[in-house]
Amino acid sequence: MNSSQSQESRQTSAYMSLWQSLQRLFNLEVDNAKMLITEKLTVLTARLAVCFVVFVVGTCTLIFASMGVADILLEDLPPRWTYLIIAGFYALVMIILIAFRRRVFINPIARFMSRVILDPPEPETDRKHSENLNKQA
Repeated sequence: MNSSQSQESRQTSAYMSLWQSLQRLFNLEVDNAKMLITEKLTVLTARLAVCFVVFVVGTCTLIFASMGVADILLEDLPPRWTYLIIAGFYALVMIILIAFRRRVFINPIARFMSRVILDPPEPETDRKHSENLNKQA
């Protein structure tokens, strides 16, 4: 009876040890996921902040540049034509951006998001090295 109880005791302690190891592994995986999410959100937030600042400064620059061009054109043209020329330029820029929206907006955003969210693929040499280590084991 005594040996049976001691064997059960060892099995129970082995199960408890295994359970504690699995809990620790799970907690480490959760912490790792939290760290990865924090890192990815930091990169995204930083990029959004930079884009917002560039948008605001660019808008102000565009407004003042438009006023300067209008002043230059007002010296030789009537005001109606001056403002129509500037509006036509912006309409042309808008049409070009719409025509090339995939190249200008969609592809760069998709590349950026995939770099942030997905892990980069292993280079071919690292993959071959890990395959060789697996074969040796």
